[in-house]
Amino acid sequence: MTNNPVAVFDSGIGSLSIIRELKREVPNEDLLYFADRAHFPYGNKSHQQLREIMVNTINYLRRYKPKLVVVASNTPSVQVLDEVRRMITDLPIIGVRPPLKEAARLTKKKHIGIMATEGTIGSKELKIQIRREVPQHILVTKFNASPIIELIEHGVHLENERRTFDIISRVLGEGVDEKMDVITLSSTHLPFVKTYLNALLPTVRFVDPAQIVAKDVRKFLKFYRMAKKSGTGKLQILVSDGKREFEKSVRAMGIREPVEEVFLTF
Repeated sequence: MTNNPVAVFDSGIGSLSIIRELKREVPNEDLLYFADRAHFPYGNKSHQQLREIMVNTINYLRRYKPKLVVVASNTPSVQVLDEVRRMITDLPIIGVRPPLKEAARLTKKKHIGIMATEGTIGSKELKIQIRREVPQHILVTKFNASPIIELIEHGVHLENERRTFDIISRVLGEGVDEKMDVITLSSTHLPFVKTYLNALLPTVRFVDPAQIVAKDVRKFLKFYRMAKKSGTGKLQILVSDGKREFEKSVRAMGIREPVEEVFLTF
């Protein structure tokens, strides 16, 4: 089991932000990265659709014999992960959620922002997480970042600076940095435009949960004695749609491993 891969998936390029941190945190581990572009974007799916996609995807990944599955997307992690874990009890699953405790701890202005998909922003599960993790005296503003996530998935941020800046500015609106000082990047796609965000809002701190997830994976593997002790971890990449565009984006991000297209029946 220790030599089996850690599977990481989301609806496209977003997983790479988690993969990057995993390579630092658990360098010995073999990683299987599945970009499920056939179901992009997760952010506009219904609760039931999301749950079905998660269960079917995890069951599909069983053929690669993963020792652990990382759902590298906030939208399903926030909305359906607890249900999925109750349905799949024989395979450990780790998700990624908005790092609200961290944001609440860091803010001096007592006002934080959450950038996430439309689905996450509107979900009752996020409301519950905010109530549970953010003290009442701290204000929370939510930003629907779905237009930004869309342009990242299609590689626009790598080729068209003006359009990227325009869309990010439209999502955030005016005067954000006067009101708040911390914003969570609650989509795994968003770290790829962090240079744009820092240029637009230099006084705002952007919190990326990828490091938290990578540390969770390391602790989990160590605790259950599943960690690979030696060797250089290999990366296997699968994509379920739009291989050419996806390959172009990952190459531009410095990923050299071959990309294999797979065809899903769900």
